[in-house]
Amino acid sequence: MPTSNQFGKKESGAEKVSRFNIDRNPICWNERIHLEPERLNDLCNLENFINENFVKQGFTPVQHGRVIALRATDKGRKSSAFASALYLGKYDDMGNTDRFLQGMVKAGHSYEPIRGETVTFLYIGVSKTAYDHLITYTIRNRRIAGGFRANKPWGFVVPNEAKDPWLYHRMMEEQLARCEQLRKEHPDESLQAIRSLYPIGVMMPPFMLDFSEEALVKNVFKQRIWERGAQGETRDIVNSMFEAIRTLDPEKWDTLQEYHGSHIEGHKRAMRKLREQRPTLRQLVAKNNNAQADVMDLDVYELLMDNVGKSKTMWDKAG
Repeated sequence: MPTSNQFGKKESGAEKVSRFNIDRNPICWNERIHLEPERLNDLCNLENFINENFVKQGFTPVQHGRVIALRATDKGRKSSAFASALYLGKYDDMGNTDRFLQGMVKAGHSYEPIRGETVTFLYIGVSKTAYDHLITYTIRNRRIAGGFRANKPWGFVVPNEAKDPWLYHRMMEEQLARCEQLRKEHPDESLQAIRSLYPIGVMMPPFMLDFSEEALVKNVFKQRIWERGAQGETRDIVNSMFEAIRTLDPEKWDTLQEYHGSHIEGHKRAMRKLREQRPTLRQLVAKNNNAQADVMDLDVYELLMDNVGKSKTMWDKAG
């Protein structure tokens, strides 16, 4: 039987949008993530609202790990196509969805067309540490009531760097239990005061953050996953952000990664060393144990990256 949508139009069963379901596995059942059991009902409420407020409005939420990309304003690249046409004065071809990627990005031109495009993410099961790292990049501050204030933690997150996760699990569980006991024994103590006793790995209640697509490419992804050095959980969360929006438009985000990914730092490093050290081709070939090889058959890119493009940071040595 056809049903009526919110605008009174008839839609067949085949036209109904698929319901979005939150994958509980990365949020609830993990040795490094402890979600308080009573929060499972809250997850159901979140799921219902996502379907009501985003899915039914035509958005396609995508989850990866503990991150859900709720909506992206540049649907089908239509908005950035229009902005690119305006920017370049191409009024007779304003629907060209490839112009920004194939023309402007590859030519190293302005990112004006996506500067106003945003992606809204919902985070569930993320620690205070990762929250503090993420909040610095947002274009709109959707902080959780100023941090915690009247909100209780949803659990805790054991750091990726912890060698014995269950040791941290027990200690953080004990600390949170002591905080709860303090509230019961001293009801006059405010939650705002008690939160100062929470462990730093405490799990934040779910929160939303908006990011400009330009900021995602040039700052968030670049600094947190395409370069070495990000704290473990933050790297995981940002990687999930990338994988979630990549699902929505693989070509767009693969292209942006190609022009801003980890290899770009190697390119810059190689050019800087070539300018400073001025090695001869003989020296580069000898360093790479290719002294007997036919120079005309060597892969020049591989030769340069192996000799002058490699990173020597503490993070690469540790890895």
